[in-house]
Amino acid sequence: MSHSIIPPSSAGIWGKPDGCTGWVIMAQTYPETEETPEAKEGTASHEIAERMNQANAKARIGYPTKEEIVGAVASNGVVFTEEMYDAAEMFADDVAMVMRETSVFGGPHLGIERKILAKRIHELSYGTTDAFIYGRNQGRLYIWDYKFGFEVVEAYENWQSINYLAGIIEELEINGLDDQYTTVHIRIVQPRAFHRDGPIREWVVKASNLRAHFNILQANAHKALGPDAEYKTGSHCKHCPGRHACPAALKAGLRLYEVAAQPVPVELSAEALSVQYAIVQRARKQLEYLESGFEEQIKGLIRGGANVQGYRVEEGVGRERWAKPVEEVIALGDMLGHDLRKGDAITPNAARKLGIDDAVIMAYSEKPKTGLKIVPDNGNKAKQIFSK
Repeated sequence: MSHSIIPPSSAGIWGKPDGCTGWVIMAQTYPETEETPEAKEGTASHEIAERMNQANAKARIGYPTKEEIVGAVASNGVVFTEEMYDAAEMFADDVAMVMRETSVFGGPHLGIERKILAKRIHELSYGTTDAFIYGRNQGRLYIWDYKFGFEVVEAYENWQSINYLAGIIEELEINGLDDQYTTVHIRIVQPRAFHRDGPIREWVVKASNLRAHFNILQANAHKALGPDAEYKTGSHCKHCPGRHACPAALKAGLRLYEVAAQPVPVELSAEALSVQYAIVQRARKQLEYLESGFEEQIKGLIRGGANVQGYRVEEGVGRERWAKPVEEVIALGDMLGHDLRKGDAITPNAARKLGIDDAVIMAYSEKPKTGLKIVPDNGNKAKQIFSK
């Protein structure tokens, strides 16, 4: 099954009241060609979680151990880490708890990485839900959204989950009478994001009370795929693949910059200061979204062989770090007559200052690549190369 052009995963952008229905057009016009490292890590952790959930549904038969997982390679080529395992286990433990409470361990009432078609929203709206459980006897329907990233996701009116629920309710044949006696639990499991309510959060609502939400999603889905789609700016611009070409984003960025750049009196009242500060913050964020969008476009052009005057791309590198185990680095220092102990070990640069030969340090250290970055280019780099 190909990707949906109006996916539940982005319903929080196009589907909510006053949402950006133009996002759907932008995502189709400027499709993302590369998955970010963060997204790849999330996919890898989801792979661990799926194995755990499937094992829990079979009385923990085949439950993956930490020793078995950490250091192995995911299907997308990412190496599994201990953090990925621990995060996935938090999610799987939560699902397992509800399995026990509802006595649902398999069958149509349990969905693990299940493909869901939300026809009630739109014929083209479908995707894969992380997990859901329907305890028919208890009148409870649970749906999970597992996030490995740091960006906080709220459970209350989580439009992604609501979009999926429209399809799940239809699949489970919960009718207009049953939904009045069905309690929905939308659960967000986000181990690495700081939230005042903790890493597992829940919104509880009657299924019948979601009818209005379904209607809003349905109206916006059809608007997004019609001639009246509207472009609206907001925090979602950060992840929009078409933000570099979005008329609303460009207009908002320039307008806010002009307002923020206007001269203001030295003495401001508390109320005026609050307004000006809010404008500057909004302008900064909006310009950051535009900047990141233009950066990706410039990278793509240069990679394709185009010349973007004044700029070039180069491989970014992170801070130098030891590439060998700490014990091996400390043993090397002892052999050379230098104490490299400082917690785990002092940095390569600090070891260099002690007098250890740079060639030795380079053999034991590395500078991790951080991806391509755009740097100003006045032509001096080329001159240096061709002058040799």
